[in-house]
Amino acid sequence: MPRGQLSREKRLEQQVTRLKNLNQRHRKTITELKAIIKQQDKRIRELQEKIEDKEAQRKQLLSYLYKPNKKKGTAQPRGKKPGAPGYQRPKPKEDEVTETHAFTMPKCPSCRITPLGKPTETVVKYEEDIDLAPRKIIIKYLIARYWCSKCQEFVRSPDIPPITRIGPNVMGYILYARYRLRLPQAKIKESLEDLHNFVISDGEVAEKLQEAERLFGKDYRAIAELIKAAKIVYADETGWRMEGENWWLWVFKTNKGVRYVIEDTRGKGVPEKALGTKKDRVIISDGYKVYDNLPGDNQQCWVHLLRVARDASPTLHEDLVRLYVELGEELLKPLSQRDPPFFTQKLQTIIEKDYSDLPAKKAQERIVRHQKQLLTCLSYEGVLPENNTAERALRNHVVMRKIFGGSRSPDGAHAHEVNTSVIDTMIQQNPDSSFFDTMLPLIKKRIEEKQGRTYDPPSAA
Repeated sequence: MPRGQLSREKRLEQQVTRLKNLNQRHRKTITELKAIIKQQDKRIRELQEKIEDKEAQRKQLLSYLYKPNKKKGTAQPRGKKPGAPGYQRPKPKEDEVTETHAFTMPKCPSCRITPLGKPTETVVKYEEDIDLAPRKIIIKYLIARYWCSKCQEFVRSPDIPPITRIGPNVMGYILYARYRLRLPQAKIKESLEDLHNFVISDGEVAEKLQEAERLFGKDYRAIAELIKAAKIVYADETGWRMEGENWWLWVFKTNKGVRYVIEDTRGKGVPEKALGTKKDRVIISDGYKVYDNLPGDNQQCWVHLLRVARDASPTLHEDLVRLYVELGEELLKPLSQRDPPFFTQKLQTIIEKDYSDLPAKKAQERIVRHQKQLLTCLSYEGVLPENNTAERALRNHVVMRKIFGGSRSPDGAHAHEVNTSVIDTMIQQNPDSSFFDTMLPLIKKRIEEKQGRTYDPPSAA
């Protein structure tokens, strides 16, 4: 073997030593990685538990905010029912006709010789249309100011009407577009420009909504007192969004008006304040507990009970439906001819009945808790055994919440509750009038009162 070279055995020993060292380092790395993986697995389990918890919280919150569509069974057929009369557009009234065109001929259009005399018949046809893009109205006021040397002051005409930079008709349209058509402010701005060539900014739209709230202040206060004095009040609440946070929109509806309240709580303080301390009244609700201890009697909603029973037990649901139909027939009778003990016994029979479905027990417990409140309607005239009246009043607001997401500020929320309360109350009290026929006179009247002058702007040519 040449000098300086290692033998084959020595080289193999060195390779083995290097491999052992490398193997030890790999073992150490593997041990460290296993520890890291173990920590990561633990962290993943913790995060999964948090996700499941958050998902459960989300579903619970959604159950509070939104009412899911639980419709089951066969859908109702669309269109008119067999045998129902067809629809024909009603003929316009004679005083509604704006133009009349008569088509008569003195001679025959074929031979152009024979005189035709009197027509054998006259066919009347109507065409109804709209002014698609009416022009805007711009009124120019020239207000002269004079110096009175005797009074030592400047004077001007006492006949100057209240003048606003943007007129009341625009405010009326903004209220209509916002609360009836449910348009976002950007769409209101766009529609004014498209329909009337009227340019307005987003800020001016918002300011008009705030101005309407200020004008309707005393009307809203009158509605609040109307609700407190009512003998029958339908109440409900739904979720509302305020700058991304969860708030609540409450409704209190009577046969003469409706009041909306937007608050950051679903606590009993809201209905306590809105309904006052009147004792001789009935509050109709969906069974939410905040209404139970308020002054007056309570009527629980049968429709909500039937929904619970339908999901719990088909047999229980059938029994309650039959009783509900009988209850509706009983309410058609005069108050003196009604038989509350009969329905109390019927409910007691349902409570004591042994249903095979396990969830039926919870539904029966609900009936036990509200047994008296389910039959309050039998002791009063005009009290319905359901809360659909309040739910229908909330429906428009639920759609608005989905379209433009609620309110951006407490001031905007207050404007919403005031404006919608006044509009819905006025429309309820004037069912045969259009929105503009109802609201424009009120807007102009409030402007007059605010400025202490008579509002009678000149009509457009």
